[in-house]
This record gives sequence, C-alpha cells and structure tokens, in this order.
Amino acid sequence: MEDSVFNDEGFDECITEEANFLVAPDPYDCTLQIKVRWGEASSVKKLYSPFLEGLDPTFQFISVNESDDADCALDDACSDEDDDESPILQCQAISVVLFLYETFGRLSAIDVQRNFHFLPWKFHHRVELPLDAKPRVTAVQDFYQTFPGLPLWSICPVHYGNEHLRFHIFTKNFLQMRTFYEILTGKKATSGSPGFCFFTLYSQSGFDVQLSLKHLPQICPKPSKSARLKLKIKDISTIMPHLKEPPVQTEGTLWVVSDPDGNELLIEETDPSYGRRKTGRLLSNTSLETSDYETASIETESLAGSLNYSPQGTLTSSFSKRLTLL
Repeated sequence: MEDSVFNDEGFDECITEEANFLVAPDPYDCTLQIKVRWGEASSVKKLYSPFLEGLDPTFQFISVNESDDADCALDDACSDEDDDESPILQCQAISVVLFLYETFGRLSAIDVQRNFHFLPWKFHHRVELPLDAKPRVTAVQDFYQTFPGLPLWSICPVHYGNEHLRFHIFTKNFLQMRTFYEILTGKKATSGSPGFCFFTLYSQSGFDVQLSLKHLPQICPKPSKSARLKLKIKDISTIMPHLKEPPVQTEGTLWVVSDPDGNELLIEETDPSYGRRKTGRLLSNTSLETSDYETASIETESLAGSLNYSPQGTLTSSFSKRLTLL
C-alpha cells in the first residue's frame, strides 16, 4: 500500500492545558471494555501490563473480560485486508494512545515503546508530520496491532504537563461524531486541527483520561466487536433523541447503543429517573441532526503530513496528497 500524506496535530502537548479544568468527579466515567474468549483474559492482561504499569496497573480504565460471544481467538492471525496498491487503509476504529513522560526510568515512553519489538506486536501504520510542522507537535506516531478485533496501540512522549490515557477513535463522519460525543459526555470538544478533536474526561495532577476523534480520508475505520467504550450518564432518555437506532437494555441500568459511525457503546445509567423526572416519559429516538462530514468540502492545498503502512512492519514507498479537512 502506498503512503498517504495528511496533517494531524493529534499529538499537541500545549492545547491540552486549556481542557484540564473539566474535571469529572468519577475517574471511570469512560472506560474501555475488551471482550475475549474464556481462558484468554490473563494472556491479554500480561500483554498490556508493561504499557499500563504506570497509569492503570489494576485494569480499571481498560477492562479485559471473558465471554462466550467473543469475536475471535488470540491464536487467530491478523489478516491483511488491504490491497497493497490501494491508498485506503482499514483498521479498528478504537485505538489506545498513551502519552508518557519521555524520561521517567523504566516507565518512560522510550522504555515502554520497546515492548512493541516483541511478538505478538506488529507494526501497523505510522503518522508523520512534515519537517516544517510546529515544534510543539510530536513528529511521529506509530500504531501497533496484536490480534484481530483488539485495539491498535501507540506510545507518544510528553515533555511537560500531564500524562494522558487517550481512547482514540478514527471516524467516518467526523462532524456527526463530534456532536454526538459532545452530547454524550456533556463536554465541549477541544479542536487541535481540522478533522481532529478531543475531550478531557477526567483530570488530576499528573494524569488525564481523554477521548479523541480523528478523520483521515486515507483510513477506513471498522467497528470492533471485541472492544467498546463504556460511558456513564445520568439517564438514557437524555440521549434518545440523538440515537439513530433504539438502545438495547442488557441488564438493570446497562444499555447498548451505537454512535453515528456504528461503533457499539455500553451506557451505564447513574440516575435512571433523572430524564424521566424532567420529561415524564422515555423519549422516542430521532436521527442525529448535524452536518454529515461527507458533505464538507475538501480543498487540495495547505496542510501536509504522511502515513506509512505495511502489514509486514516495514515502510513502503511514498506518494503525496495535499488536503485541508474542513
């Protein structure tokens, strides 16, 4: 597959500071739930432990659970679903990005990144910025994969401020997704560059939990059946008008919904009577009213960056596309 060129300021260390005042009372308002087959949870935790030792050693932000309906087994090989000649890259919609201090002993970004050199980790794709990018933006971000259905992972260094645990979603319909997650989280998105935004869901001294959205025309994200975000809200009825499909109640206060891109979410109600006290009933669902990203114009000029992809973990030759995401 050839390389694509784009701009991504998703690694900006400075723009996070303004969002840090949005402090959630519950650090676990947003978590990632990973579903594996019976007997595989310990192996997945062992795989992720070196990365989470400093941020989530007890697996509370990233939960690994065993289930009968897990999508695939760990001994399944990652298949190459992309045509090497195609400029479009398919990948899991959800990724985990850790922003770690560059120098912090064995928990530093440099030391933790070394774990990607060992199987079953495998290089998936690289995001690069041009040489004239702002100095405050990290120049390279590599994503790695393990088994089918499991999230991609990336480690980025930070030089000051907080470390970040970021749940990163590649999107198809960026504007719809941004509006949906603003409503769902009750927070205004912070924009870093065209086609990119993030939410600071929890912040304390030295540590943030973030959710980010990124649209790249060179990436075709696919919903994962093995990983989904779990978010806590007061009442499911408060988001019913913004769902395209009715929510499915699984048990008690837990509901399964889908975002505008079709990613499955697990919603936990913390005050189920909240919305019904205000409306007196459970609202019927209507479509999300916002501009579709596909209707936005794309101009072929200005910002540039690059994406390198190889299923074997080696970089391929490059070509250029210059574009501005609006």
